[in-house]
Amino acid sequence: MKDPFSTRSSLFLHKVGDTLRTRLAREDGVVIIAALWITALIMWFALQISVESRLKGEEQVHQIRKSQALHLAIGGCYEALARMGQNPSDLFSQNEVDAAWMPNGHPNVVQYETGQAVVYIESEKEKINVNSAPPDVLATVIERAGLPERDAEHLAQLIGEFIRPGDSLHMDLGEGSLHGHETLQEGGFGGPLTSIHQLLLIPGVTHQLFYGHHMPRRDSDQARKEERPPSMPQHDSLFDMFTIHGNNILPETFEEEDFTEKIYTWESGGIYRILSWGVSAAGPPGVVIWLVVRFAPGTESGYEILQRKVL
Repeated sequence: MKDPFSTRSSLFLHKVGDTLRTRLAREDGVVIIAALWITALIMWFALQISVESRLKGEEQVHQIRKSQALHLAIGGCYEALARMGQNPSDLFSQNEVDAAWMPNGHPNVVQYETGQAVVYIESEKEKINVNSAPPDVLATVIERAGLPERDAEHLAQLIGEFIRPGDSLHMDLGEGSLHGHETLQEGGFGGPLTSIHQLLLIPGVTHQLFYGHHMPRRDSDQARKEERPPSMPQHDSLFDMFTIHGNNILPETFEEEDFTEKIYTWESGGIYRILSWGVSAAGPPGVVIWLVVRFAPGTESGYEILQRKVL
């Protein structure tokens, strides 16, 4: 006969054991879940640190390439300035003639160890003087840049109003202006533009229209003109067709069919535009430098820089 006390003790110990095992199992589950959460958090933090490090690395690479591109573009400008005035008729050998750079708007490529510069030189006298052209000529140029006829006529009238001489109040544009503290007169500039980039201060002149990026072009124009790198001001943009120099107000200048066959020469006292696009051998971004230069062969340097800007 079994001892009742022994039986009750055995049952009690069995229940205690089951309770302990259940609690241990629950604690093990909590520990496992906690460990999984901690692991997930560590992996998330590691991923964030990895992404941030990668982005910082890409930004540093971007800045390095941009710095290289800037120096390459500067080198292209110096190449252009050094070759000013080298008319083919003045050179002695075919090699010199082939190396001469003419103000014909064609690309001149300079290869460097760290990348290249593509340089374009054009005469400002071939462009339309925005300060002196009548509204109908301004409208013709703007329409060629890609705006519909009615919009082109409206913008031409607005440009004329902005540069019309007269008394007007000055309004500070702050840091967002062309040179940091440019002033814009209420109702207009009250006088001629001193840089074609001031067109960007006129309502309706967008960066897209001014530089010609993604604007519609006629097929005939594309066929007769060589493509420029995407980051450069494009052919038939307001930047490309307008100037503040010279007396040209004839839009027929842009309609010449013998664009590639015209003979170009350097003229003493002539004003020329230099666009130098530098890009690193490692890849984009590219940097564009714009110069306006007067050819002055009688001076020590041989030229006078009238305007300069990193675009």
